[in-house]
Amino acid sequence: MLRAFLNIFKVPELRNKLLFTLGLLAIYRIGFFVPLPGVNQDLLTKHFRGGGAGQVAEYFALFTGGDLQQSTIFGLGIMPYISASIIFQLLVTVIPALERLRKEGQTGQKKIQEYTRYATVGLCLIQAFFWLNYMGSRGLLMADYANWWTVRLMVIVGLTTGTIFLMWLGEQIDEYGIGNGVSLIIMSGIIARMPQATILSLIHI
Repeated sequence: MLRAFLNIFKVPELRNKLLFTLGLLAIYRIGFFVPLPGVNQDLLTKHFRGGGAGQVAEYFALFTGGDLQQSTIFGLGIMPYISASIIFQLLVTVIPALERLRKEGQTGQKKIQEYTRYATVGLCLIQAFFWLNYMGSRGLLMADYANWWTVRLMVIVGLTTGTIFLMWLGEQIDEYGIGNGVSLIIMSGIIARMPQATILSLIHI
């Protein structure tokens, strides 16, 4: 297996695709160090440390590639895009107009993909709004900026933009890289959390 993996680097096309994919995944991880404005990260970390809220946040990170325990621009992860894709897969079976688009082949699929992107933006705005209200109700926003509508707007726009960027990264990996972009994003998020999860498991033993 190791020899087969090393042989990938001997083929220029495969090597370039692999390096391109790894580069985009590295960018994805860098985004988790870009915090949202106005959020008290110390209080947020304490809020999710242990207890039910912490477990919910862990499961959210596991399945979405996001991380609400550190409110960064990629906090929502890729889940809104996945949700929008599932919604349109279901709608195609019940709405004749969408079913006709699917039967048009590649052109129709591109149109459905475009609708999926628009739905992703809508879902992001809704989820970001509720997440912002949750942080505000728990006093997790910085006191000096808690009531600034501009800061609240930046949080919503930041979370939405982060997910849209992840969606774009996934599509770029699909087209120019190796593997399914969305799946790789989620997998890299899981792998990045494995050392922390292992340490916590050893502590509780």
